[in-house]
Amino acid sequence: MKVLLSVFLFAQFCLAKGGYLFVESHFNPNQRWTKFSKDDELNVKNLIQHLVKSTSGKKLLLKAKRKAAKQGLTLLDVIKPGEGSLTDTTLIRRFSPRSPEHIAYETKSVVYVNRSLNQYDAILDLAHELTHFVYRRDFNPYRSDFSLSEFIKNTIEGTGGEVQAFVRECQVLKELFPVKYNDRYNCGKILDPKTGKISYELAVKRFYQVGTFEDPFKRLLLKEGILSDFPELNAEEVSFVSSAYGVPYPVAAYKEYKSVMSKVCSNDKKRIAYLDQTKKGRNPASSFIKSYHEKCKHFE
Repeated sequence: MKVLLSVFLFAQFCLAKGGYLFVESHFNPNQRWTKFSKDDELNVKNLIQHLVKSTSGKKLLLKAKRKAAKQGLTLLDVIKPGEGSLTDTTLIRRFSPRSPEHIAYETKSVVYVNRSLNQYDAILDLAHELTHFVYRRDFNPYRSDFSLSEFIKNTIEGTGGEVQAFVRECQVLKELFPVKYNDRYNCGKILDPKTGKISYELAVKRFYQVGTFEDPFKRLLLKEGILSDFPELNAEEVSFVSSAYGVPYPVAAYKEYKSVMSKVCSNDKKRIAYLDQTKKGRNPASSFIKSYHEKCKHFE
């Protein structure tokens, strides 16, 4: 039964819009993954074909396939080569000119895998980014209760956050390349010494290691009134650095929040001006104006 189930699950991945995901290849860990062929789709298929051999990777791909299908897409629509490995999520706002105060929100995500990576690293990055794609909760920075503390915590240890993505990456590494597990420094550091199993708690601890950033970052959080929300912050050597900001993840999340909120407040300010015009001199919805001033008083 287990064998039949495994074959069935693999077959589900082979079937795709317009043909099969299966491609003839042998795994070449040192070859750049985008050099497998001249066709980007074939290169992505090659990564998928090897990731599905991992138990964790197989489950992840099934969930990713289902999520993509809900958007009318396939895995090949969602996974693309890029300049860096990241999951790019776009929040789309829609409103009717007749009723601009009522807004509908929609999110769309694309998974990019660094085109310069070799096949070995690309498979692990794909597992990492697909974890974000599948599990990360959609966030809406236009909510009045969208807070800095919540954003930092969700970015790091929330569902689909950096910790979960890294743990999944290490699980795939352990399943596909067990002899190389300890070669990946941070994966080796999150093994529970008693059980030998990957520890989520140890991973969380390492993500809050901010090294020399500890004192200045704590001062920033104290100024925001949220320092007590982050007792895990410590000055141990940095283990994880954000590729986008070049700083430890908690600091990067802080910077990202400030950047996002600046854009949100700029957009809301434009929306207020638009509401003024459409209401022909009447005051726009007072609740929205009040929310705007409370949310954006530090970003105007």
